Formats: sequence, C-alpha cells, structure tokens
Amino acid sequence: MNDKTFPLPRLPAVLAMALLFVGCGFADLVVRQVEIAPRARESRVPASTAQGRFLAPQAVSAVDVSADGKIITVGTMAFSHDANVWQFAPDGTVIAKRHFPPWAPMQAATLAGGRAMAVGMAYSRVTSPDPTVWMGSREDLFITLKDERAEADSSDGQMARLRPGAGDWRTGWFASHLGELFVRGPDWVFKPPGWLLDSEGHRHPLTYDRKNQLPTNRAMRMAASANGKRIAFGWLGLSQNVPNLPTHADAVSVWQVNPNQKLWSAPPTAGPPPPLPNPAADFPEMGTDFRLAADALVPGHVAASVALNRDGSRVAVVEYGVQCWVRNKPAIGKWDPPIHALNFLPAQRGRLRVFDGEGKELVRESLPQVGMFEVGFGGTNEVWCWPTAWFARGMAGAVWLPVDRPASTLYRIELGSREATAFAFPDAIADCALLSADGPAMVSCWDGRIYLLEKTGTLAATLDAGGPARLAANDDGAFVVAGTADGHLLRVKRSGKEDWRSVIPVTEPSPVTPPPAEVVAGLPIFQGGRIPGEHAYVGDIWVIKAGNKGVIVDAGGTSGFSLTQARLRALGIEQVTHVLHTHSHGDHAGGAYLFRAMGAQIVAPKPAALTLTWLMPMLTDYGIYPPRPVDMPLPLARVGDETDFEASGVKFHALFVPGHSFDLTVYTTELGGKRIAFTGDLGFENQDILHRCWGDADKAREVVQVIRNKLLPWRPDIVFTGHGVRPEGGAFLAQLVRQTEQSLSVPPPPAGAK
Repeated sequence: MNDKTFPLPRLPAVLAMALLFVGCGFADLVVRQVEIAPRARESRVPASTAQGRFLAPQAVSAVDVSADGKIITVGTMAFSHDANVWQFAPDGTVIAKRHFPPWAPMQAATLAGGRAMAVGMAYSRVTSPDPTVWMGSREDLFITLKDERAEADSSDGQMARLRPGAGDWRTGWFASHLGELFVRGPDWVFKPPGWLLDSEGHRHPLTYDRKNQLPTNRAMRMAASANGKRIAFGWLGLSQNVPNLPTHADAVSVWQVNPNQKLWSAPPTAGPPPPLPNPAADFPEMGTDFRLAADALVPGHVAASVALNRDGSRVAVVEYGVQCWVRNKPAIGKWDPPIHALNFLPAQRGRLRVFDGEGKELVRESLPQVGMFEVGFGGTNEVWCWPTAWFARGMAGAVWLPVDRPASTLYRIELGSREATAFAFPDAIADCALLSADGPAMVSCWDGRIYLLEKTGTLAATLDAGGPARLAANDDGAFVVAGTADGHLLRVKRSGKEDWRSVIPVTEPSPVTPPPAEVVAGLPIFQGGRIPGEHAYVGDIWVIKAGNKGVIVDAGGTSGFSLTQARLRALGIEQVTHVLHTHSHGDHAGGAYLFRAMGAQIVAPKPAALTLTWLMPMLTDYGIYPPRPVDMPLPLARVGDETDFEASGVKFHALFVPGHSFDLTVYTTELGGKRIAFTGDLGFENQDILHRCWGDADKAREVVQVIRNKLLPWRPDIVFTGHGVRPEGGAFLAQLVRQTEQSLSVPPPPAGAK
C-alpha cells in the first residue's frame, strides 16, 4: 500500500478536492492518495453489453442484517422454480426460504424480533410498469404469502429512476438506476406513499385525517438514521412545472418518525446539466409520422444519494443536474402509458452537501471525480463517498454493475480538518459498508476481494470473497455479511477475518418430460413462454428449432426464464442464436436481454434501437427493463419497407408495419412446407388493426394497405400472433383487414362527445 500526501495544487485533477464550509470561506483540502493495490491489468467488470456468461443460480442481489443482529435476510436472482429470499441465523443456519414473485429482489429487510419483513422486487407482478413491494408479517409472507401483502410502487416512482450516461446514445446510456422502494428503521418499514409496517407485522395506513403522514410522493433516495428516529428523502425535481408530474422544490427533506412530522428541508444548488443526445434525429423517415422526440426536455436536480449519521444529527447528499425527457401526450393515437418521464443524468461531478440536525448547511463542494457516488457517515464529522452501482438484473450476466468505469476510487472526507483520503483500488468498487460510528469501512471490489479500511486510512485486512459482493453491517459494527455474485454468503468479523462461509443451496428446475409438443403438428415451432403464474408476462415465446440451435420470436417473461431453458433442453436446443423482436413492448421484448447475455443476437428493425436503447422503459406497460442494443438492425424505416435475412440457417422476410408500436414488424418464413407469419400484436379476432393502432386511423390505413398488398398475396398458411396461433392464417388476416376497413368507415364521434 502506497501512502502519499499532496497539497491540492500538486494533486492530479481526478483526485483534487476543495471543500467550502459555509461561513468559513474557501480553503484548500489536503488530499492523501492511498493505493490499496496496483491497478489490475484488466478489469473484471464486463461491459454492460457483454455476452457469453450468465447469472449464477443464486447470485446475491440484496443483503440485510436485522437491527438486533439475529436475522440475515438475503435476496437472490433465482427464477420462479427456486427460493429467491432467504433468512439465515447469525451462524449461517437457514431459518426460512421461499420464492417471492415475480423476480429480482433489489431490497430485503427483516425487522428486529424477526416478526416482520419487506421485500422489494425490481419487476412488476401484474400488467404495470411499476416494481413490486411485499410487506407484512413473516407468517403472511414466508408461510402463506398472502396476495394482499403485495403492492406496486407508486405511480410517481418514475421520479425515482435515473438513466446515467455519456456519449453516443446507442452505446453510452445502458445504466438504469432504481431508487429504494422502501426505507426501514430498526422496528419499522415505510413504503411510500402511505404504509408503515411495525415490528409485529402490522401495516398502518398513513393518512391526512390521522395526522400521521410521511411524504406522499416517491423520493429518488431514502435513508434512515440507525436509531430509526429520522428519515432523509433525496428528491428529483424539475426547473418548471410539467403536466402530470409531481413538483419537488427541495433537494432534501428530513422527517421525524413516531410522531411523523417534517423537520426541515433544503433547496437544490446543482448547476445546469450537460445536454443530451437527440436520437430522434437519426430517424427522419419516421419523425414526420411518429412522435419520437420528447414533448419537452426539462432540466432539473436530483439528490442521487443520501445518508444520515446514527442519531440523525448530520445529513449528507450528493446532488446532480438532470435532464427530464418528458412525454405529456399519448405516444400513438390514444395510447398513453403511465410513465411520462425519463430522467437522464449526463456525466458530471456531483455536489457534496452536509447539513446539521437543524438543516444548517455545513459543507458544499463538487466531488473530485465525474460520476455517480454514494455517501455515508463514518462518524459525525466524517463522510465516505464511493462509486454507485446499478441493479443490472442479468445484463452481461451480472447482478450489479458500476454506473461508471473505472469507478475504483473511494474518498474519506474529514469535515472538521478539511483533509481527505483517496483510496485507489485495483478494480471497480462493488459495494461499501461502514461499521458503526467509529468509521471503519469494508469495501467489496471487482477483483473478488473484501478490504477492511480503518478510520485512520490503514488497510487492516483483505479477504478473498471470490467475486463482487453486496455488503451489510450489523448495528454495532461487529460483523459484515457479504453475498457474492456467485451465490456465496460470508460473515466477516470486524477484524476482517472470515467467520463462516456457505453456498446458498440451488434447486434445479425439473426436467420437462415429455418434450414440448409442436404447436402445430408438422412444424418445428414450440411454445417457450406461458409460464404458470406469470400474469405480467402474457406474451408468447415462439421457439423455432433448427437442429441443436433455436431462433425465438419475442421473449416476454423473466422470472420463468429457467423453465423456458428447461423446455429448450428437452427439445435438444443447445443455443438460442437469435431473438426476433416483433415489437418492443415489455410483454414481448422484456426478457430478451437475458437470452442476449447467453449469446443470442437481437434482431429488430433499425428504429427499435430508439425504444430498446433510449426510451426503455417508458413506452411499455409491462415492467421496467434494462435497455439493450439491437445486434442486427434491419434496414426498415418506413411503413411497408421489407428485407430478407437468415438466422441459424432459417430464411426470414421482415415486413415493417409500425402503428401498434414504433417498431412493429411481421416476420415470415417457410417451414415444413407451410408459409408461416409471426405478426406480434398486429391484430386479433376481437381487436382489429385500428384498435391495435390505438385508434389512429391514418396509421391503421397505412398498415392495412401493406397487409392487403404485400402479406396477403404471399398466402400465409399459419399465423402466430403475439398471443396465440391461427391455423387458418390467410383467412384470419383477410378477416382482420375486412374488419378494420369496416371500423375505418365509421365516422369518429364529434370532438368532446362522450
């Protein structure tokens, strides 16, 4: 470990820092640079678009230690056939386990006494874009899992999501950062906007008439003091009022708990954010017919991290400027999905602010390095800042990924002495846990090691964890629990020595016997989706078998992914080589990035890059999914455009019919002597093309003309829609065209008519 001290003017720019103490003027901050270990020759952090590896069966996504230290709660990335939430005793013994639907717990907590708990899932359980929170008594959740204990994130959760990035819009904006779904103290959990869970497992409504409310809007970040007496809320707010979006004038507000009341707040100070790319400019052919661009681009502010010390007498935030991409009108016709704002955070230096318990600002200064940082207290007069990670949910086969690269420096800032230490790690930082009030820190690094840093800055110990880990310390800092990306759980003593280590048990999905039957006899097409219990993922996954390889058309579900894989194995399919997107709505495209992580290429029309890379998750009603690239962009730009391509030896024809979405595409092929069409959500028996174009008559007419003039003359035998199969495909499409033309002939109701 190399230890050097420099005055500010001699330090390289990336490590330079100055702090402004309000009332004290400016002063140079002396920064001591500490190299923990030589930088790794090659980082173990995969690019967010990397392929070729996949999630470990019990990859740990969340770790919590109850305030009394008696229960360790762990969330994992297990799919629906296996337990994804576990409770362990302090000695590592399994207390309880079960699967919480739908998938991907990003938070898990058990309250002191072990009788109440909460789990925050990154995905929606029903037809909604919003994540799911399970909250209640341990009996209601672990034993009976009562449905009434599940609740979607509030609709203004859209103001608690960030898309940080920089550079080209196709390559530099894959991080998708979700704020906390709930916040907990030792004996309570608050789930905005109106529920408080007590330690006995009782849920208390927070209402105006009871005069017990906490903030009724979703904050970007939430944190509680260790004693549970105060909560700090970090807000995302806009510089002007926008219809249908909440207004947050404060950067941070602090509330007292029991009794619940607001104590103080502070306005934002972040400067204007850098500009955004304009991806709509890359699609001039569609820009005249579709509202690809934002209705408004509104600057604003966000407290992207927030922390309190143990008794709430100090509050710290790291503040940034944001650009809010606003859609305040329907996207196509009458289609008006509930998410109206995407909050982009262009790369910039965050502003550290520290307040006392009464809201007086003590510190305000830019961080020394561009990028997103978390903040935490090592004591009343000391803060630590470490790089932020985002919940990748299987992108690149990873659970969490750094927002920035290389993201390998942690800063310890002594507020009173105006001194700081910059700790340079050999690879990116995965997580950091601060051990109680006296300030030691444990840091998980992507080199697979855990480092113990004393308050003095001394490296006290290192431990090989085997991979990047999520960390949680117990209340008095006696130990830290680490859950790794390969499914290992470790308890590490305050000394840095390993107490115990265990492997979280894995249940393999049951073999599919007999193998799935052909959807239509004589055709090598099989159903890969329709997993029992997946209400939110109702799109079909059509599997085309080509020897030991497979091509799939659409990929909806996520929690049933392992069951889909079991079906593929039963069919003798060793690799899915391509995913053909009919359109980018979540019930059809949401799970495709998981296939991509395993090596599949995503095939879609060129404009789908806009939705899959930039607008995701805005224009969908089915869950919030990570953005992903289009690997084979088809040269389709205008309605009626068509092209040919090949995937795993199967020849396909693509026909562009946007209207139901910006990117709806019909794929046709010949298999088993039959002409096959995959039409996505073009139309159904009970919903014609006008209906599926959301009442937009002009777009429906264009699509009908293409179907009549280009698809029907090809005389398809069988049509696979996005939600079923039509064995008499030509007759189905002909009737769909007639039905749509009849609907188009009916005059629209007068304006204002009900």
